[in-house]
Amino acid sequence: MKKLFWQLATLTGIIILFASPIGLEKRIAIPGAVKIVDAKEIYPMFTCPCCGQPLDKEKPCCGAAVQMIDFIDQKVSIGASKDEIILATAREFGLERLADETQRAGIRDKLLANAPKDAPRISVVQTKIDLGDVSLKKGTITSEFTLKNEGKSDLVIDKLSSSCGCTSASLVYQGAEGPKFSMPGHGQEESDPNWQAAIAPGDQAKVKVYYDPTVHPDLTGPITRTISVHSNDPVDFETKFTIILNQTK
Repeated sequence: MKKLFWQLATLTGIIILFASPIGLEKRIAIPGAVKIVDAKEIYPMFTCPCCGQPLDKEKPCCGAAVQMIDFIDQKVSIGASKDEIILATAREFGLERLADETQRAGIRDKLLANAPKDAPRISVVQTKIDLGDVSLKKGTITSEFTLKNEGKSDLVIDKLSSSCGCTSASLVYQGAEGPKFSMPGHGQEESDPNWQAAIAPGDQAKVKVYYDPTVHPDLTGPITRTISVHSNDPVDFETKFTIILNQTK
């Protein structure tokens, strides 16, 4: 009977815990069994978009960090491999959230090698705008970046995000402006999670950026904010734009 049970366990790839009167005594690894990923190994591989520090489930610094941690936990719970979790988290929150620069470059090289020939391809010329002096009294100001689909299939953009609640962005395509997106997990109203825009091959769109100095009324001096555009480009699935300014009273 014991021999039959062992054979069944081996075939199914389960892990058996033998119990003794004083509790769980021994874990037996079955050949071919799937290795369970420890989420604690994954957290510090990624940094918080708010403070740039490694993720820490015991002391998350903000709602954005909690979202990332919950995402990793969910992938672990469904049995994804370590590599699958790292790639999925990078896709969801951006390659820049990976703490290791070498790892970021390695993933990008793999994506480039495996990209379909008819894939969409996002292209940008200008990635930074200097807004100069921005007065608190004048309120919200706007700026625009241009992106183009130089691929052979529709470039689908389904999310934008910013590095601070003072900054938001929307996509303008064919004269229609989509919803405003800001920094996730920081109290702002979340945009429609089902929103998306498909940019045809050869077409252009605008990323309209809003900066509201009144969000930080006591802040003066140089400021840098980033906006991320998330798309189905298989390589550059997160494109970053930057605004710099000098906030004055």
